Amino acid sequence: MNYWIFAVTGHKIGGETFTAEEIFNQRMKDSFWGIGEKTPNRKNFTKGDRVIFYIGVPKKIFAATATLASSSFKLNDSQKKEYGHGKQFYTTDYGVLLKETDIWHNPKYVEELVPKLNFIENKEFWFSYFQGGVRQITEEDFKTIMGERETSLVEQIVTSKDIESQTEFALETHLEEFIYQNWSNIKWGSRLELYKTDEQDGRQFPAGTWSIDFLAIDKDKNDLVVIELKRGKTSDSTVGQLLRYINWVKENIAEKGQNVRGIIIARDVDEALNYAVKNLEYVEVKT
Repeated sequence: MNYWIFAVTGHKIGGETFTAEEIFNQRMKDSFWGIGEKTPNRKNFTKGDRVIFYIGVPKKIFAATATLASSSFKLNDSQKKEYGHGKQFYTTDYGVLLKETDIWHNPKYVEELVPKLNFIENKEFWFSYFQGGVRQITEEDFKTIMGERETSLVEQIVTSKDIESQTEFALETHLEEFIYQNWSNIKWGSRLELYKTDEQDGRQFPAGTWSIDFLAIDKDKNDLVVIELKRGKTSDSTVGQLLRYINWVKENIAEKGQNVRGIIIARDVDEALNYAVKNLEYVEVKT
């Protein structure tokens, strides 16, 4: 069984404005959720998977749960008409059916749960994980949102063997936001643009139950580029994470023949990092 967050945010299309709550309510009535063709993990949806629904600004809440009544499927003309409601926005090529929908009378405010959720690494800029679309989460995080899991004393202390410096982690938390806001002014060495789907841009791009700091595309070479901040983690942990994401992108996003390479952004480069990336021609370190 897989666990998912389906996020809905407001949209303006064809001169019409659709609020996040309006979209959510319509899809709950439909017992259906529209999925973009390029939505990450679309092919991994399985009948019986559990879903939590997030409604974006201004509410910013977890609002309901459901069970997938189908895997992802391509809609026929009749289904497109039924679920499209005569609106361009609601018309979609792919989707999933929902069952056992439970809309909570007392929704849960995301900001209150952020400190306990493992998939949100950058706690200060947590909203970048909820741009819209779909995100896979662990059973542990699912139970945390559902209120089925107790937080241990050790977790409350928030220690990790992979964090070398809490101060450095805090600095690089703000570095992520700086990079995002100043993307076009950064000299990457090639023309990099953030990778985009219908619901998601390349920041904190969902990769299975993980999140890539930035996923970009090289407009000159058509390479996909995975960009990770060291974030105070050990060099071995950083490189291992980057390689995991590169392989995930190769299998799930890249088109046939499309190369995938990586960039690590680190404030300082130590001997361990130099050895870890040595002979990895498709990995670059920038300071």
